Amino acid sequence: MALYILWLAAAAAAVCYSWWSYRLLSARDAYQRSLLAIQEAPLVTDDFNSQSQLLCQACIDETAASGCALYLQPGFEETGFRRAAQAGISAEETGTGAVKDLLTNAWQSGEVSELSLGGRYLAAVPVWHGHNGGGALIASFIGKKPGETEISLLKSAATVASIMAPRFMRESALDKAHEEIQLLKGEVAQESYLAGVGRLAAGVAHELSQPLTAVLTMVGSLSRSSQDPVSSRRLRIIQEAVQKCKGIIEKLVVYSKNTLEKENDVTFSRFVRAYTDMNQVVADSLELLRDNFADNKITPMVKYGELPKLRANSTQWSQALANILAFLRDCLLRGKSPNPAIQVATSFLNDKIRVTLAVNSFYISEEELSKIFDPFFINSHPDMKSCIGLTLVREVVSKHNGSIEAKVDASRGMIIVISIPVEEAE
Repeated sequence: MALYILWLAAAAAAVCYSWWSYRLLSARDAYQRSLLAIQEAPLVTDDFNSQSQLLCQACIDETAASGCALYLQPGFEETGFRRAAQAGISAEETGTGAVKDLLTNAWQSGEVSELSLGGRYLAAVPVWHGHNGGGALIASFIGKKPGETEISLLKSAATVASIMAPRFMRESALDKAHEEIQLLKGEVAQESYLAGVGRLAAGVAHELSQPLTAVLTMVGSLSRSSQDPVSSRRLRIIQEAVQKCKGIIEKLVVYSKNTLEKENDVTFSRFVRAYTDMNQVVADSLELLRDNFADNKITPMVKYGELPKLRANSTQWSQALANILAFLRDCLLRGKSPNPAIQVATSFLNDKIRVTLAVNSFYISEEELSKIFDPFFINSHPDMKSCIGLTLVREVVSKHNGSIEAKVDASRGMIIVISIPVEEAE
């Protein structure tokens, strides 16, 4: 009897051990299948975006996570982390601040970082740690905490992501280069358009200059021989009108000049910068609209500060300032301001050149001022064609790493402030 009981116990132990071994082998096989599925997921395609998306989806399928996202550093001039791929529920639903902290902790420590918040569990695994362009893989779980198996699978996925991470930097650089090429194409198209306008302006100026000169000569001759005061007065009015036309034509010829910069007798294209006197640029822009201001009884008041030389494109800045001045002129006219005036001041503070333009007009409301540099702002004021040029202003300021702000002052009216950093001064 004792022998029988011993045999039964041994058989039961053998069955239990076999069952336990079977469970371990099944778990091992399941883990290996999951591991293989994660490793092979990106191999379906050669496209980085698709690869990273498939990797995140494989993490969800194999770890039963509710969501998975891959964050990487774009590198180059862009700082921080950017989400390269996302599958399932976004971890940022837990809170962007929580995700940012978790991402930072994982990257700085090089270890798995976990967070529990409101029934959600987040796990961040560093990707390509210690290298520029790395980041972290963040998985979110709802209602359950990830175990060792899930963390191990996420680490394997992070290893695969580390192999893919350098591509993200390269493709980000290619995307940026493509954007710059598109911007350059736009500038070349604008240059071609301005060249066409210049040729047209030169032709018009040439055709009109000679007839107007002949008219001035004849009017001058008649004025000298006229004895009638009334006729002399009329001839003088005609002479002044013709001279004004010639002045307009001379200013029109400005657009026919070659838009090149010169420095030390070396000629650059309009996209390259030379040392520029911003006070002179402001003065030239005001001179271009001087007669127009006088006709509309607008008084320009200018105060020039001591400015260092700035590496800038004077052609672009002349166009930008002329557009701003035309816009401010229209605000004064539409607002019917009493004693209309434009105040322009330049100054240098904290390594930045500031150009401040103010008008005693409240025609544009404070709410609208934040939108005046948008391309479609003219839809709100179709009667002000000068609004179109404000988009160019924002582009010129941006290309020179500057900033522009429009605001309303209760005592002065509308103010536009341009700040330009002086990176290289003589």
